Amino acid sequence: MKQGEAKGKITLCVTSCGRKDLLARTLDSFVPSHTNNLSRMLVIDDANSLEVKLWVEENYPDIEVILNDTQLGQMKSIDKLYQGVDTEFIFHGEDDWLFGGEDTIPSCMKVLEAEPDVSVVCVRKISDLQQRFQDNCLRKEVDGVSYALMPLDIHPEWLSFSFNPSLTRLSLWKKYGPYAEYVTEERISIVMKRDGLMVAFLDPGSCYHIGDGQHVDDPEQPIRAKTLPQRMKRSVMKRVKRLQRKLGHDV
Repeated sequence: MKQGEAKGKITLCVTSCGRKDLLARTLDSFVPSHTNNLSRMLVIDDANSLEVKLWVEENYPDIEVILNDTQLGQMKSIDKLYQGVDTEFIFHGEDDWLFGGEDTIPSCMKVLEAEPDVSVVCVRKISDLQQRFQDNCLRKEVDGVSYALMPLDIHPEWLSFSFNPSLTRLSLWKKYGPYAEYVTEERISIVMKRDGLMVAFLDPGSCYHIGDGQHVDDPEQPIRAKTLPQRMKRSVMKRVKRLQRKLGHDV
């Protein structure tokens, strides 16, 4: 697929939460090289930030900005965005990723069309992942596009779904949504893993995370473990749940 051939099929959906400077870097690095393949561009800001809205309207007037009057959290914001999408595909983004200069959509589309059991085609650099994932993924190629599949057993919970920047089908959300019902991204991945879905990554990928140290708390998500006792408790509970799932419990 050449540049521009996907236009009319794809909506850009970006979640934001008041971090205007990060969002600006993300959009500046993504939009110019991808806009030819996008029929519509949406940003939802969960902090109800007028600063974000005004900046986007001034710099990218073709992007529609939705402000949440009250903070909904990531999952409900995504559901709200996706409810308004009428294209076959969604390029999902977040406000804290820096992209290279290439258009990743044609390559993502080739992989998605070749792999019916892939939930998303992620453009995060594979070198960002833990070494064990880099070593144990399945390296493949389709029509000149190199990519890596994450097999179902590569991790007990993760890597069957991701909100990292990626191309996905609207039909996936229609089948599994609303995502808010799962509370966490991890839980979505667990459910999709059970159904045999995998994440694919473009190889070597195109973007990397720039939001470290600027986390915004999500009122709908479990509180992050910060102290050693909290991290130990989280680790124990994670192992208990893994055992429960092996015994057939839906947790």
